[in-house]
Amino acid sequence: MLNFIDNTPRYIRKIVDKYVVVNDRNYLSFKLNNTKIIDTLNDNRTQLERIEGVMNKIITQKEFHVDSIILTASSSPEGAFAHNNRLSKNRSISLKKKLISKFGKKADSLITTRWIAEDWNELIRLIELDSVITNKVEFLKVIAKTKSLDKREQAIRRLPHYKYIKEKLYPQLRAVNFKYDLRRVGMIKDTIHTTEIDTLYLRGIKLLKSRKYAKAMYILDSYNDFNSAIVAMSLERNERAYEILSLLDETDKTAYLKAIICSRLGDKVKGREYFIKACNMNESMEYRGKLDPEISELLKL
Repeated sequence: MLNFIDNTPRYIRKIVDKYVVVNDRNYLSFKLNNTKIIDTLNDNRTQLERIEGVMNKIITQKEFHVDSIILTASSSPEGAFAHNNRLSKNRSISLKKKLISKFGKKADSLITTRWIAEDWNELIRLIELDSVITNKVEFLKVIAKTKSLDKREQAIRRLPHYKYIKEKLYPQLRAVNFKYDLRRVGMIKDTIHTTEIDTLYLRGIKLLKSRKYAKAMYILDSYNDFNSAIVAMSLERNERAYEILSLLDETDKTAYLKAIICSRLGDKVKGREYFIKACNMNESMEYRGKLDPEISELLKL
């Protein structure tokens, strides 16, 4: 059976894009109605270290040129919209200044600040995903029909679970998002296609040749190719092998293996048909069949 192994290497096709976008979401705490970044407030030190770490990694790597960094600060809906708009704007500017102090003029030229006064879209998404809120439809209807943002927040305050939303979901709206727009250095086309050897598949073939069939099956079964059928037959999983072979183009080898499977499953008439088909495609299969006990069973008809 192992003589039938197809040693043709398989390749993984990869698409390499010239332009890449990296999104990074972080959460900073501010004192009430304040825009100053305080390192020691809540988890700010850890968040700032993470922000600076990601930024440092991106702007110092050599594979991509950084076209721009969009810094967007957002707030929860508490309070007047105009007030939240000012807070979000000034908090984004405050964070940019802190990053400039860390990374210098390069950060100043790359970072553009934006802000979302009240991130209702994110709140809607969080409500839809939440498992505690039982009156989701009611919340979403109120949000949809109340166009005035100040009146909208007042309206949802009267609904059950508002306290839960304020305590659990609102903090997730007070975020700082970074969008890094990157361009691969030295690449002219927008996309290129590359191939690389599928090393996992090669490992599966090596295990098959070593007769470690169970381990080989674990790797090769999902490929649904000729070698997948061979390892299935080696484990006496004949129905599975036949299923795989039926997906492939008919060749002298696939017909021969189907003949063996039919012999094992007791369908000698069909097995003989497959064997004759294999011989018509390749005369040497007739000589091979005479040496194969499972094919010999078919020839007794």
